[in-house]
Amino acid sequence: MTERPDYSDWRQSWPALVVSCDTDAALKVLHDYYAVDDEQLPLYTGSRFEAIARMNADPYALKAEDFVAVSMLSVTVPAKAAIRLLGRDAEIIHRLLRQIPDDLDIIDANPELLDSDSRASQLWQILRRGRDGLGPTTTSKLLAAKRPRLLPIWGTFVQQATGMDTVGYWWKFRFVLSEDQLRLWDWLGELRSRSASVPGSVSELRILDVLLWMSVRSGGGKRAEEPV
Repeated sequence: MTERPDYSDWRQSWPALVVSCDTDAALKVLHDYYAVDDEQLPLYTGSRFEAIARMNADPYALKAEDFVAVSMLSVTVPAKAAIRLLGRDAEIIHRLLRQIPDDLDIIDANPELLDSDSRASQLWQILRRGRDGLGPTTTSKLLAAKRPRLLPIWGTFVQQATGMDTVGYWWKFRFVLSEDQLRLWDWLGELRSRSASVPGSVSELRILDVLLWMSVRSGGGKRAEEPV
């Protein structure tokens, strides 16, 4: 079994909005993130991440729709990596995704599902093994496109907002969300139910991701009309 790091001091580094479960402030952030302009185009392209990811109806395969989906989050799957994932590595990706539940929330996952020797970790290694430019941020977003309820996004904004690097970050997210009898998890579910702006397909993990990103960017970020 993988030795899991102590993360009991997470409140010292996470954004105050999240630590305090500030509902009014969080609802304002979500409203801003999922807003549209006068032409009904999103102010933030990331607000369409889930909708585009769902265009690939196969939960056990990476397809071109998934690559377009992560581009909404301002990353690009390099051409050589795309060829590898759709070709040489497609079969093993399919086999591994078959062994990772697609209907499981992170808080309900056995911790071993998130350890360094898990199927999810093996999939992470497969995505990155080509040395063809697929870095940890893009890898995490591809995995989040396939398992949005189970595997959280990692990026420099997560590192800035939480102090986490990629080592053990799935387990750390699960630890935080399970603390205090699921206080933070239940709050995220409340935000989803109370916000008229958040699409029903958006998971609790993704709501947390948005709050972390917007906390770091303080309302800035990639706009839909900018190239991504």
